[in-house]
Amino acid sequence: MGNILIVDDSSLIRSVASEATIEAGHTPIVAVNGEDGLEKLQSNYIDLIFSDVNMPVMDGLEMVEKIKAIEEYKFVPIIMLTTESNPDLKAKGKALGVKGWLLKPFNRDKFFTAVKKLIRT
Repeated sequence: MGNILIVDDSSLIRSVASEATIEAGHTPIVAVNGEDGLEKLQSNYIDLIFSDVNMPVMDGLEMVEKIKAIEEYKFVPIIMLTTESNPDLKAKGKALGVKGWLLKPFNRDKFFTAVKKLIRT
């Protein structure tokens, strides 16, 4: 089973996404912002990342840029899970290597589809 990093400043989203991760048969690892997410990468192997865009300290797209610069993580799939639907931000995310963009409110079916598609079991 894989480790899924969930990066969101909302405790509710972290909780719901963690429950869905467990239900999908994987292990959730949670972070409260991009900086915390980068720290979690140092002590855990991560197979897939779900991240919000708008967060304090370090936003999701800045975190993605930093993750893609880390050799062992540059190919780890990242999905943005956000309320942000701005086409310019989506284009920036795609240019940085983001694999998908899921809009909140949290949709379990779309979450499960992304996990099944992006993590080999």
